[in-house]
Amino acid sequence: MMEGGELESDSVKEEIKEYWDLTKEHAFFKNDLEEEAWGRSLQEEFGAEKLRILDVGCGNGSLSLLFAEMGHDVVGIDISKEMLSVAKKKAKEREIDPDLRIGDAESLDFDDDSFDSVVSRIVLWTLPNPETAIAEWMRVLKPGGRVYTFEIDSSGRRKPGWIKRNLGLFLITLSERKNAWKRSHYSKEVNERLPLGFEKSSSTAIKKVELFRKGGFEDVSVFAMEEVSEISQRNRKDVSPGYKLAWGDYGYSAWYYIRGGKR
Repeated sequence: MMEGGELESDSVKEEIKEYWDLTKEHAFFKNDLEEEAWGRSLQEEFGAEKLRILDVGCGNGSLSLLFAEMGHDVVGIDISKEMLSVAKKKAKEREIDPDLRIGDAESLDFDDDSFDSVVSRIVLWTLPNPETAIAEWMRVLKPGGRVYTFEIDSSGRRKPGWIKRNLGLFLITLSERKNAWKRSHYSKEVNERLPLGFEKSSSTAIKKVELFRKGGFEDVSVFAMEEVSEISQRNRKDVSPGYKLAWGDYGYSAWYYIRGGKR
């Protein structure tokens, strides 16, 4: 039974890796205004003292690069080699040198008590075993350190029907000359293995707070990112017709972060 579970988990992660390899150019910051707003928010929360920060699921480097430019000692890990290649290219262009490497959010290759902070951005929904990941984040965090997950609440989203979704994917494929269907979603089998998947009722701030508390973190709280949300919402108005058809009307999407501490 254990061996079968491990094989299934491996196949799930392989598909997840392949999906993000295909979406390696996915833009986190839509423009400089949005990146600057994130920078101000992070500076206010993390302060000026140099920290050793682990960015779990760093993708193509958005948070890792910001933290490195703020003067922190940053290690970023991701399951996708292609995502990391983009992150490393960006880092070189910006003349910074975060430590970016392949890694699994659920099985970290670091010693106990190694980091002052562990951060992630919209990573929990992609994990087959989020409880295992949270336990690992606790393990590598120093006593007195903090864990963060940055999330977006799109509960107001109105999902498109089958016709609109496929028409949107067709338009994206034409405009970007890439198969949008391959980059549009995980398979049904993988989605069923993700407890915090976007389409599930468990993917809420309350459920995530409960997971961190269950994982032993203290003073777990939720904080709104008002300036970031406002700019992000404005940027959504410039989304192409194809994306609007394929992904639906999100209404107001609010960014927030969850923070917890280790005793």
